[in-house]
Amino acid sequence: MISVKTSDKVAAMTTMGDRLRTAREKAGYTSAQKAADALGVSASTYRAHENGQNEFGPIEAERYAKRFGTTAAHLLTGGGMAEEAAPAPVPPRPNASFPPRYEQFPRTNGVPVLGQVVGGPNGRFMLNGQEAGRVFCPPMLENVDGAYAVRVYGTSMEPRYFAGETIWLNPKEPIRTGDFVVVQVLGENDDETRDSYIKQFVSRSNSVLRLRQLNPDEGESEMLEFPAKRVFSVHKIVFQASL
Repeated sequence: MISVKTSDKVAAMTTMGDRLRTAREKAGYTSAQKAADALGVSASTYRAHENGQNEFGPIEAERYAKRFGTTAAHLLTGGGMAEEAAPAPVPPRPNASFPPRYEQFPRTNGVPVLGQVVGGPNGRFMLNGQEAGRVFCPPMLENVDGAYAVRVYGTSMEPRYFAGETIWLNPKEPIRTGDFVVVQVLGENDDETRDSYIKQFVSRSNSVLRLRQLNPDEGESEMLEFPAKRVFSVHKIVFQASL
């Protein structure tokens, strides 16, 4: 003779509505209305199932079982153990209750700031080739070999660039008329010195480089010219910030 567990006998004696009500209460839903809201069904439909006015089928049983943490077989026939099902999911909370999340961005070594020796007229300075510090890397300079930054010296390029600001340069970016640049010019006596200028690029021919300064000092010209053979480099400014 096959023995039947007492719990199975009790479960089989209850109605579908009774089992549905018990599952709802165990899942923490204190009313049929709250359960219906969580299930996304009308309260009248759910109450009819729980009160036994209308029986529910396998599809409804699966929906109720997932929400209340039991099995469809238990709700439909009383067979199986309700405790064997996965725990009932916790009702969702409003998004405002969740703690804030912060995106973690990869850290980089930044861009070197080249040291400089301040010089003379027209905002002239000299890059001494040494690294005076490091600043963050703007997105447009990621993976650009040779990118660097310098501090603005003088007032010859105000109001575009002010003394003390930091500018970032891309030595691989093509130069066009109107671009703002840092130009290095070899000394007149063919020595190792290289004068540097922050200016606006105007034109360059085989014989001469023409630059423009926005705020020349009294007695200085707005336009500057340098022999092309003395021009060591022209690098485009791609970013600026006050640091």
